[in-house]
Amino acid sequence: MLRQLFKSMVLARQASAAHEAMRYMTNHQFDEIGFTRDNYIEGIKARISAELDAEEATAMSAAPVNINLKAAA
Repeated sequence: MLRQLFKSMVLARQASAAHEAMRYMTNHQFDEIGFTRDNYIEGIKARISAELDAEEATAMSAAPVNINLKAAA
C-alpha cells in the first residue's frame, strides 16, 4: 500500500513537472524527443511508471528468502 502511495505521488509530481516544462518547449523539440503536445504528459507518466515497476520487480526478486521456509512453498 505504501509503495502504491509513493508511486502515485511520484507520478503526480512528474506530471506537474512535465506540464511546467511543456510550457517552454517548441514543437520542434517535441518532435526530437518523439512526443506531441497532446501526448507528452501521458508519455512521461508511462515511462516513469514503467521505471518504477521495473525497480519494484527487481527489489522483490532480490528480497531475502528464509531457507527454512523455501522448501515449504
